Amino acid sequence: MRINSLVDAGELEKDIVVLSPDESHHLARVLRVQAGQEITLFDGQGNVADAVVESVGKSAVEARVSRRWNVPPPAVQIDLIQAVPKPDRWELVLQKAVELGASNIYPILSQHTEFKPNDKKMERWQKIVLNAAQQCEVRWLPTLHPLEKFGAVLPMLGNYDLVLVGSLYEGATPFREALKNFPMIGKKKVALLIGPEGDFSEEEVQAAIAAGAVPVSFGERILRTETAAIFGLSVLAYELL
Repeated sequence: MRINSLVDAGELEKDIVVLSPDESHHLARVLRVQAGQEITLFDGQGNVADAVVESVGKSAVEARVSRRWNVPPPAVQIDLIQAVPKPDRWELVLQKAVELGASNIYPILSQHTEFKPNDKKMERWQKIVLNAAQQCEVRWLPTLHPLEKFGAVLPMLGNYDLVLVGSLYEGATPFREALKNFPMIGKKKVALLIGPEGDFSEEEVQAAIAAGAVPVSFGERILRTETAAIFGLSVLAYELL
């Protein structure tokens, strides 16, 4: 198993990298790395390095860099904007969004959202994103943005080449047909807007449409919110990345 460890920006320029206390604890106590073991370091901004563990101490793991390289950013920015569902479903969405190449993840509160925010949950979400990036060798770490109300994200929809909003209401275009109507060639910024359990309210969908979003359906079946997010991101990743 290849071990991937996130380091702070600029650390990979050093010959000897001292890993953070949290990462050192994980390597030493959970993965039980030993001196001489090879690991991979990355900074979440495309910079990657092979390294060999020099020492494993009680408070720090040190590694010597042997090779450095850079991974270019994704050719297309795919962002997920989702009303936060129940905790277990949201954590699954976070993991899969990272795996499927999302550049930004915007958790939002909508009319039908039952989630109650707190700082500890945000910390846990960030750790889930980091762990998924390490496990899947994602070299550009997605940005998990602070929780916002639905209305706060509407002004930024105009910055995208295409915004697709999942909708159960009349007038939504089948996902496949929407992609045919709006060819992906030349698209540089695409967003997927997904509602909570029970979907967005009709007023919210209309507000998203007014801001430039295209309402789409995911077929004859009604998908759970986490399935809709994973399905939509998978299709967009296939088409664009």
